[in-house]
Amino acid sequence: MKTIIDPSGRIQLPDDLRAQLGVKPGDEVVIEERAGEWIIKPVRVPSGLAWEGKVLVHRGTSATGATLDQLIDESRDERFRRLTDGSAK
Repeated sequence: MKTIIDPSGRIQLPDDLRAQLGVKPGDEVVIEERAGEWIIKPVRVPSGLAWEGKVLVHRGTSATGATLDQLIDESRDERFRRLTDGSAK
């Protein structure tokens, strides 16, 4: 694949290469030299999300360390408290 360096020293990555790298305008990439060749890699921030087939699944942990069941229970309790506040008057 060939591309041209513009007068400002920029390289435009062709659409198909951007798609393969999974990058879009504004994303950061790492450019490193290995054995006389230049490697372009996207900078990835670990998100805890991973694809399982066609489903995006969270594999990380909560900020508080709570389990999913605990988070659901806390949310359910909070909603119940909000619904019942004032109904006993």
